[in-house]
Amino acid sequence: MPPPSPPPFVRLRSFLRHHPVLFLVLLAPQVEYLSGSSQLSYLVGVPPIFFLFLAQNLGSYGLAVLLIREARIRWKLGWASVLLLGAAYGLLNEGIGAATLFNPSQTIFGGPPGYSHLLGVNWVLATQLVIVVHPLFSVSLPLVEFDLAFPETRGMSLVKIRQAHLALVGLAADGIFTLLLVSAYLRHYWVPPVLLGICGALIGALVLAARRAPSQWLLPPNPTPTARPLTFFVLGAGFYWALTIGSGVLINTVTVPVLVSTFVVGAGGLALFWVVRHAGRHENELQFTALAAGLVFVSLAPQGFISQLGTGLAVVPVVGGDLLALAFFLYLWKRYSPCSRPGGQ
Repeated sequence: MPPPSPPPFVRLRSFLRHHPVLFLVLLAPQVEYLSGSSQLSYLVGVPPIFFLFLAQNLGSYGLAVLLIREARIRWKLGWASVLLLGAAYGLLNEGIGAATLFNPSQTIFGGPPGYSHLLGVNWVLATQLVIVVHPLFSVSLPLVEFDLAFPETRGMSLVKIRQAHLALVGLAADGIFTLLLVSAYLRHYWVPPVLLGICGALIGALVLAARRAPSQWLLPPNPTPTARPLTFFVLGAGFYWALTIGSGVLINTVTVPVLVSTFVVGAGGLALFWVVRHAGRHENELQFTALAAGLVFVSLAPQGFISQLGTGLAVVPVVGGDLLALAFFLYLWKRYSPCSRPGGQ
């Protein structure tokens, strides 16, 4: 009798283990699809639109995360540098690409039109997206998940220099394509050239700062974690909602924009300080698994599910994506749980 075929998830895991670049590129745009910013329901409802934006997101998020990981390995960077590169990507995505930071018709949390716009920039939106959302969800989250899934690749480069250069060209081309498709064609907004130039200069400055930032910055002071995985899960589950609700309340009480931006930076800084202080340098896999699970299942997934709930059968891919994410985190938890280790209790 031939041996039984392994379950589909096991076969998928084996395939991706042999193709880590593909896994990282597919993992990178999760913030778009789990949150509903790019709708998985289009896979059933409007397939051509789904695959168009899938290609755009893979070229943007996927190549950016791949390049940032390569920079971290080749330049021997710490997590402070990763966050700086995440901010640079935020400027590329929301400034040069989608032009969300500049479009005067872009509102935030139901605030009045033009709220926080000054010198052509929506400063509250820039603070949230460039300083918090993209460094955390678009860059750090997939990098942490990748390291947890494939610990054998830590410190290992995944692409050659020539391939990295091609990825950089692809990322730049995707930014221009997004500018033309999303900003100009779909939103009918052309970014003033001076703002594009400033964005480009800031991106260069952030990359240079990331290259020169000491790798010891944001290094946890303790050798092992000083807080339980449950506490990390609660932080991941509550951080984004606290940030969102707090910002929304401040904006709709007509608080001056600088106070909203200060709240966003302060909340993000406090959360980062707590993680660095309690994560530990070693044996912290369960803590980061719990933190990532909280961010995914309480921050991102509910937004995507609720926003696509009225699409009928088209909601099936949304549920499928959430279940796939659940299987991934259950795999990580089982892998790193002490009960599954030799001698574990």
